Amino acid sequence: MYKNSLIVYGYSQTLSLAIFHKLKIVKVKSFNVSTHDNVDLFFNEISTFLFSHFTFNSVYYSLGPGGFTIIRRLLSYIKALTFNKNISQKFIGFNNLFVLAYYLNNKIKIKEKDYILSILNHSNDNFMQLYQKKLKSSFSLHTLSEIKNINLNMIDTFLEKFDLNSNNVYLVYMNSHSNNLSIPIKYIVEESNMIEVIVKISQLIENTNLDISKYNSFFSNYPRPLYGKLPSTN
Repeated sequence: MYKNSLIVYGYSQTLSLAIFHKLKIVKVKSFNVSTHDNVDLFFNEISTFLFSHFTFNSVYYSLGPGGFTIIRRLLSYIKALTFNKNISQKFIGFNNLFVLAYYLNNKIKIKEKDYILSILNHSNDNFMQLYQKKLKSSFSLHTLSEIKNINLNMIDTFLEKFDLNSNNVYLVYMNSHSNNLSIPIKYIVEESNMIEVIVKISQLIENTNLDISKYNSFFSNYPRPLYGKLPSTN
């Protein structure tokens, strides 16, 4: 039996919806929350499927980081969806930085115990989180740090806390000023790639009936936004 999933991804000013049905993405809709009546657009798109007796077995959505306004609005929509009888009670929030690390880990060959630093830039904020390749894990990743919001010039200082340097860390980023970064091995993820990565993650969870409570740095069952800690709170 095919399972149908709704994916809601938010970053910066863009909100994206994707419908995953019969093992493929059947619809993607993106709009700018600063220029559109995003409330109507969001629910109109979803209603098109619900009115056709389409039932979502699960909903995957961004918890952040990536902009206070977009994440706050997104989570308010998710809370509203929990009251719809045509949507199951399986709501899974995901960490955007984890999605970046997962993308890179599946894009290139990274050795066991190598490191990935994920970076998301929004406005004057630079959100980052450090991961390590770990084969004995469903996602082949292990989280080493909390989400931090630090100046890009301080990356080397951040890595020194883990006895690392920029030569043995892979950097994956979106909307970051890569030319100013000291790490030599850099990979950029286009925003359009994010939906595809999230679909792969959702497939893994659905096909293996994975217990996400074991991966609380990647996912959450509660719609609480993720933000990066400022240096003063380290």
